[in-house]
Amino acid sequence: MAWDHDEEQCPLAAVDRRLNDLHHFWHQAERAYFEPDEFRLAIQAAIQTARQVSFVLQKNKALIPDFDNWYADRQEILTAIPLMRWMVEARNRIEKQGDLEANSFVSAEIVASHLDEGPEIQVPAKLADAPLDLVKSIPDSMLGEHIKRDGVLRIRRRWIENTLPEVELLDAVATAYGHLAQLVRSAHKQMGLAEPVTTDAGTGEQFPDADQDGRLPCMIGHENARTLDVWLATGKPLEFEEVRKTLGREEAEAEIPKFKERYGVDPTKMYAESGEVHDHARSLFAAARRMFERDGYHISIVILLRSGKPVDFREMRPAEHGHKFMMMRTMAQHAQKIGADAAVLLSETWSAPANHDKPYMRAVDSPERRELLTATAVSKVGDPLQLQAEILRDDKNVKLAETVEQVGGAHFAFAPLYEIWKRPIPTDWGELPTGTDETGKE
Repeated sequence: MAWDHDEEQCPLAAVDRRLNDLHHFWHQAERAYFEPDEFRLAIQAAIQTARQVSFVLQKNKALIPDFDNWYADRQEILTAIPLMRWMVEARNRIEKQGDLEANSFVSAEIVASHLDEGPEIQVPAKLADAPLDLVKSIPDSMLGEHIKRDGVLRIRRRWIENTLPEVELLDAVATAYGHLAQLVRSAHKQMGLAEPVTTDAGTGEQFPDADQDGRLPCMIGHENARTLDVWLATGKPLEFEEVRKTLGREEAEAEIPKFKERYGVDPTKMYAESGEVHDHARSLFAAARRMFERDGYHISIVILLRSGKPVDFREMRPAEHGHKFMMMRTMAQHAQKIGADAAVLLSETWSAPANHDKPYMRAVDSPERRELLTATAVSKVGDPLQLQAEILRDDKNVKLAETVEQVGGAHFAFAPLYEIWKRPIPTDWGELPTGTDETGKE
């Protein structure tokens, strides 16, 4: 990943270079995560370079109109952020007192829902039995049975600095990079220059400065390479195969006549002209109905949108109920990388009335279950929308009932998206009736 602008023509090229140097040292630390001495050298170089970004910017103050007032406002914002104050103090300790006091830890948590509510521990890396102790603490109850059947033990290696115990070091520096990138973008804007654009050097894809908080997409999800997920039901590592396919324009256009002939739907008109996510959901659900009526089934697919336009499509094929917890987290992480601000999930689902005597019983296991085709739309702002049609089967035929539309409702499967959008889970979600397994059948 890189900032895409003409460095030779940019008056703030020296500032841009320092920011790129910080990016370079960050990746150096990432590659050396399991080599303590190399990691120490790289992460401390990154912290020192981060401080130089603002120094070099001040050195070029004559280039920036009304610098004093502009910089005073930006400095007030940065000094109000505890992490940025820590970065200044950390740089001073490195240069005046010696190395930071960083230690390697193992964190373990149990994931058994779409919310981050499971038990979690963090211990020195040498205490390898701690994750096992966490598993042994699962109670013998309905909750415990649910966790053992659908839960995942997530184990991660983390570097923690003694004076910043709540934040992993690479995350801390990546977040600091984001704040500094926003400062440098603001400086370009103050000068009337085009703001740098984040570009994937391999694919040429451009990313907006949205929910990454200024970070480059490559700085999000870095912990995945140091994570081991264990399926509690089997005790075996949980791994998903991810298959990516890119369709060229000619290849996509060649499929249009086949699609029209089979479903009677023009794929170039499946999205709403308004660009509103609720209108997109209605239009997509109308197409999904036609496809289901033709094929007798519908795959589970998530469509991510940005500024009203589709930017990513992914099919989900969970083999077990608990797999969905991890898949939705992975999807949300990708949404954060690409700046998606809305999502539409189309799938077949099971629905059943909530059973207060068996709160962890899945809809598929209920004798009162119903089979639905659904489209659920959520966005960074505004209420969720769900469209659903009951699937009616007999010995020979399958058809759909009329479409029912509901604005609002509790949609816990999208909690990971709400988290990356910094949107609180509505308090009434816990009070609303649930029972729809909206992420699709396993």
